[in-house]
Amino acid sequence: MEGTYVKSHVRIENCLKEIRTKNIKECLQRYAKTKSKIEALVFVSTDGERQSITWSNLYERSCATAGSMIRLGVKRNEIVAINLRTCPEWLYATFGAMIAGAIPVSVSFTYTDGSDLVAIMERMKCCSLLIMDPGFDNVNWNIAQGLLDEYNDNGDIKSAKLPYLRYLVGVGFENCSDPVKHFQDLLNGTDSDADFPDLESEDVATMLQTSGSTGVPKLVVHTHASLISVAGSELILIDPNYKVFNDRPFNWIGGFPFSVLTGQSRVTISGFCEAPTNRVSFMKDVIEKERCSLILALPPLMVELIRIQDELPSDWPVIGILTGGQPMTKALTKVIGKAAKFLCCLYGSSEALFLTQSLVTNSESFVEYGCGTPLPLQGVEMKIVDDYGQTVPVETRGEIYSRSPSMFKEYFHNQQKTEAVMTGDGWYKTDDIGRMTEKGEFFVEGRKSNIIISGGKNVSPEMLEHVMKTFSEVESVVMVPVPDEVFYQVVCACIVLKAGSDITEQQLRMQCQNLYTDKTGLFTVLPTFYMFLENIPETKTGKIDRKELERLACSKFR
Repeated sequence: MEGTYVKSHVRIENCLKEIRTKNIKECLQRYAKTKSKIEALVFVSTDGERQSITWSNLYERSCATAGSMIRLGVKRNEIVAINLRTCPEWLYATFGAMIAGAIPVSVSFTYTDGSDLVAIMERMKCCSLLIMDPGFDNVNWNIAQGLLDEYNDNGDIKSAKLPYLRYLVGVGFENCSDPVKHFQDLLNGTDSDADFPDLESEDVATMLQTSGSTGVPKLVVHTHASLISVAGSELILIDPNYKVFNDRPFNWIGGFPFSVLTGQSRVTISGFCEAPTNRVSFMKDVIEKERCSLILALPPLMVELIRIQDELPSDWPVIGILTGGQPMTKALTKVIGKAAKFLCCLYGSSEALFLTQSLVTNSESFVEYGCGTPLPLQGVEMKIVDDYGQTVPVETRGEIYSRSPSMFKEYFHNQQKTEAVMTGDGWYKTDDIGRMTEKGEFFVEGRKSNIIISGGKNVSPEMLEHVMKTFSEVESVVMVPVPDEVFYQVVCACIVLKAGSDITEQQLRMQCQNLYTDKTGLFTVLPTFYMFLENIPETKTGKIDRKELERLACSKFR
């Protein structure tokens, strides 16, 4: 207590679970011994095919991949870029790279001209190996071929546009006549530990990507220690008895296989099958057939479960639903009932991983935008500060700062950005606006920057603006958020057309959709609304008045 109020600062002193491993390899090895024949991952397809890998499969094939990477020529601390749909090979490539002492990074082919791949490769510099699949209708392979000068079935490549890249390995190229080294060749390696480096807990394990304001995402560096710390926390979702359904792609933090660190069996949808006609209906059938007891669900699935609650079978297997990525709205808590006995909301980020958890068992008692209390993991600290970095009284809105064992190390090759979000004494500035109660409960109520939160994804308005400014009919464009009961926010494109243009809203929508390679729509959040203006309002200093545009959009579309 300070003066007449309590400051918004909470620290977790006790550690409720001991972390027994120092790196990811030891973690996989332990489960391979204790859960050898138990399914670690199950991949289901719309044609009825079911593919599973056991814990021993996962460890042995990851080790085989690691050995083959080393023999191929991948060196310690070099980067392995991975562009794969959801499949077992993604796991072997990711964990294999970690075991080999390399650093796996998931990369995206977002633009059909390959400009984003060139940009991220330039930032990584020491990326020596690219593992990829052709993409839907070969879209990714067509992009890659336009960037490569030479390639062969030994895996060797040359590229003036990607000068640091030396090797290419393909998954799903069996029906392709081009000379590409197949991933199966890597699995024919050895699982001997003889050539593997000794991995320390503070060695870099992987890098995650954030939304990039200029189209080039930041690379978030995580160590083995920061990843394993999640398994050492008392997360509600960490129950080895739960069978988890999680359809999120592996290259997103919500899909990154932390279940591997917790020993849970996970069911997901293969990225190589035909897309279901009704994805939500298909997921429901899979959950029921596989007897999944825990679901990781984003708003669309939660809304559908709420709609069909009364139609669910009496033996519906789900006990809990896990969600995150956006402030929790009261409307979504209506899923508690027949669809699930509890709802767990996690709050975190690519930089901090998981920070708080909220267990909701009664929709009526839930308070809008609540995200619970800090994880009971030693060293987790959170506070609310004002614009000067000073801790504010409880129930006062401010920016959320955090420190924890799961904190990222830095933004790779970007010291300026790292220093901008970290204080001198190690606090991470989350950019989230929120408040804290006397009981240490946190509420996240928005973003300090322009980032738009939609359906669990952080959308950089500048990135979408950069795309639409390339359209010949568009003079200027600004993206702003419009509140939404389910997705928290959706995107509105505020557009000024060039003189004489008669382009329609539908034609603009099609141009946006055609530019993106993400045809499944799992990642890309395109504008929901289009608002045409004669000019873009400006502030007194001549800057874009985003607040005024947001007001106009909300008055028109809410």
